[in-house]
Amino acid sequence: MKINKQTKKILLLSILYFLNFENIIFSQDSNLFSDNINLKAQLSFDFKDLYKNTNDSTFIKTQMVYSGNDISEDTITVRIRVRGNFRKKICYFKPMRLEIRKKQAENTIFENNRKLKIVVPCQNEKNKDELIYKEMLAYKLYENLSDIHLKTQPISLKIIETKNEKEIEHTMFAFLIEDDSKVAKRHEIKKFPKKRTSPLNVSDSSAINFALFSYMIGNADWSLAYQHNVEMFFNGRKLVAVPYDFDHSGLVNAYYAKPNPMLKISSVTERVYRGLCRRDPKVFSAIRNRYISKEMEIFNTLNNFKGKVNDKEFKRVNEYIQSFYDIIKSDIDFKSKILSKCRG
Repeated sequence: MKINKQTKKILLLSILYFLNFENIIFSQDSNLFSDNINLKAQLSFDFKDLYKNTNDSTFIKTQMVYSGNDISEDTITVRIRVRGNFRKKICYFKPMRLEIRKKQAENTIFENNRKLKIVVPCQNEKNKDELIYKEMLAYKLYENLSDIHLKTQPISLKIIETKNEKEIEHTMFAFLIEDDSKVAKRHEIKKFPKKRTSPLNVSDSSAINFALFSYMIGNADWSLAYQHNVEMFFNGRKLVAVPYDFDHSGLVNAYYAKPNPMLKISSVTERVYRGLCRRDPKVFSAIRNRYISKEMEIFNTLNNFKGKVNDKEFKRVNEYIQSFYDIIKSDIDFKSKILSKCRG
């Protein structure tokens, strides 16, 4: 049987397509939390419709238009709802949870990331993006210090507010946070139910790392016992704690952030070590040394955000992280400001 040149060409192209098809699908999935994809998205909704439905199981439907580097513009139906506590009460733009039906997500960048959190600016004001850049910085800093962390993806977001038959456009910097189920799957661990638990059930290495990182960024707005601003996982032996929501930290220093009166501090920028004393000293020493060894990586990550906030604020953040390293590298300060301040 003879095969002419045209048939050969068609067969060759077909083989190449099918060989590459799996790579195309894999690329769409893996790229959502890759670097430099320049993700853009647009959402349209009536704020009243979204904000009046505060139940965790109540969503509204809308269309999301998105594009990015090597991602052709596309439109899919998504479901969104308001999430969180404090910001939900005080902010004009409220943090949202986004979910995409399986069929809608097929063969898109969202195929295996159909549940996402969206962190947006609080108020509709000048320089509204700066707080969001600083909060994303906190997530990126934690990536240097723990393999088990929540992935994030920056996004140029346009929200079209429909109000009294008018459309008002709001453009902002925002970022996506992956669902905790993806963290569990990636590390072959299990999500732990949202219920009260003893902090001593958290492994020493995880608990110390959690508390020390919180001290580094000046975050006291958390509780292992009540799983406040904590994603908890079970690795088969002990619990693993992963922090999130850093807007009340000294690093971010949001204008609305107020310290807990019980902590007896005047500002959220004043650090308080809130870890428990009943932890293995050898583990504590090892984690301290790891933080010291990661200093260059921490400041490299910080420098990636230069230009995202004004120069004065960048200088403050830089000095704030440097002050942590001054403490942790000094035996005297480490003992007096961290070890001697542990609880219990």
